[in-house]
Amino acid sequence: MKSPLTVLLFLATLALGTGTLAQSPRLPSLGDASGGLLTTTEELELGRSLLREIRRAMPLVDDPEINFYLDALGQRLVSNAPDTTGAFHFLAVDNRQINAFAMPGGIVGMHSGLILETRDEAELAAVMAHEIAHVTQRHIARMFARGRDINFATGLAVLAGILAASIDPQLAQAAITGGMAAGIQSQIDYTRANEAEADRVGIQVLASTGFDPHAMADFFERLQELTRGAEDAVPEYLRTHPVTLGRISDARGRAEQIQGSFTRDETGAFPWVQARVRALGDPQRSVRRFTATSDHDPVQLYEAAVAYLELGQTREAARLLDRIPPLEAPTLTLTLAEVAQMRRRNDHPAALERLDELDSIYPGNPVVRQLQARVLHESGRHGDAVRVVDRLLRNQITPDPALLRLKAEAADAGGRIAVSREAMAEYFFHRGQYTEAVRQFDDALAARDASPRDIERIEHKRDTARQVAQDMPR
Repeated sequence: MKSPLTVLLFLATLALGTGTLAQSPRLPSLGDASGGLLTTTEELELGRSLLREIRRAMPLVDDPEINFYLDALGQRLVSNAPDTTGAFHFLAVDNRQINAFAMPGGIVGMHSGLILETRDEAELAAVMAHEIAHVTQRHIARMFARGRDINFATGLAVLAGILAASIDPQLAQAAITGGMAAGIQSQIDYTRANEAEADRVGIQVLASTGFDPHAMADFFERLQELTRGAEDAVPEYLRTHPVTLGRISDARGRAEQIQGSFTRDETGAFPWVQARVRALGDPQRSVRRFTATSDHDPVQLYEAAVAYLELGQTREAARLLDRIPPLEAPTLTLTLAEVAQMRRRNDHPAALERLDELDSIYPGNPVVRQLQARVLHESGRHGDAVRVVDRLLRNQITPDPALLRLKAEAADAGGRIAVSREAMAEYFFHRGQYTEAVRQFDDALAARDASPRDIERIEHKRDTARQVAQDMPR
């Protein structure tokens, strides 16, 4: 079986070779050879298409707590960024390389390796602010305007090259050798001219959000230390964020000019999220690190507890959670870990009781609500689970595939076949699996419990999925 990234690169190469995507009536044309700038509407349309491709082809972190933290931090930064249009989507990529990327339509990806190597929340926010600036300053739209016959196909090829360098340098080199060099080389080289602007805008966003503006230069220095001696690991022209002494000096100089009172960790949640990323990414390693020493702080206890839960060792996890002083840990973080332990023991009444308490403290929190829906489903209250998920989906601009799948499972268990198949079809659609989405929509239409109103709605969605499936290259 080919890796998801290999499939994405193949799709991009095929698109360039055949022109299938370029001729598609459903996919955006991103300007012409005269160099007209990509419009905001076209950029958002491209972003929606690429978001589905990312969800299909890239290994994403599926933990609600990590994703909520990343999105909340990102949205705080966006609220202080200039020239924002449209929604932003912050994705955690399950990959230990230190990297991040920005794409059209407000897509910002952060590697788990980067989350682990930043030393505090301000450094993580600095990288996110830089990527946000790439989007708000429309750098990708500008680089498309330089090229010829710019369309979804070439855009996908360029972004596939960027992602390939981000995930696997060898695959990236193979893609270039295979004939994508000219398009990728010119487009990525052009983005380097925008790095200074992204730094300048990002530092201002960082400071406006209350974070120490020196954090950007601090992380650049950290990155330079970590990559010293590994300069040849990735072809130079595929490096989207080259770090030089001049760049560090410029970032430090800009930070010096900003006056005010700033923080390095606004919420106190960062070390706990970082511990969670470590524990879920490699629970065995977290346990080994924990057992190698006898003196542990609360964050280390939490990391080991999450790791033990991931390994199914519920009693050991409970023992460690009991050792964490309640006043030294975020209430939400600690209680959610206790709920996870209750779920492992199949103690659903106790888990729901704790989640209800959390819901009263943090009303509408999407992590709490998603866990409520999941525990309701596990305890046999499938209809209640569907209702909770529906409330969450109504608040989302782009549906979270994980919620759609949960809705499908709960509806199926509750005997609501049409609802289940429709939700599963949407799950596949928003993961870029259009043919399977069409098949699930057909199953929904054939369900005995599909009402005339259901049929009209489902037919419209199926026709959209079918058209998109036809437009994709084979």
